[in-house]
Amino acid sequence: MAMDKTLLLGAASPDWDPQMSEVVADLEVVLGFRLFPKPAGEEMFLGGDDRGHAWLTLEWEDFEPFRSHPFNLDVTTSEPELPYVTSLFERLADLARYRVILLLDHACIRSTHFPCEAW
Repeated sequence: MAMDKTLLLGAASPDWDPQMSEVVADLEVVLGFRLFPKPAGEEMFLGGDDRGHAWLTLEWEDFEPFRSHPFNLDVTTSEPELPYVTSLFERLADLARYRVILLLDHACIRSTHFPCEAW
């Protein structure tokens, strides 16, 4: 059975307020495919290739960890799930621009800044 796979992203530096276009540009490099704006409705970018698909939204919340991780990237893959999302997590963390939380079935599995024990 497929797991829900989400990466929560936020700025690693308090001096940087990332715009959606900047996050999209970084994610396109990490994901290896383009993200396109959803034609209507909420602000969402989506895209995919034969390995996976991704949906990016901005979901501001007034409590942690969502306040410091407002970008929500949901992914699906036709590959083994854990290696795929772990690789995405590591590539995003290696950019050193983002706080990253990896959620599997809504449970915190890995995080660069937020303690998963507090989830």
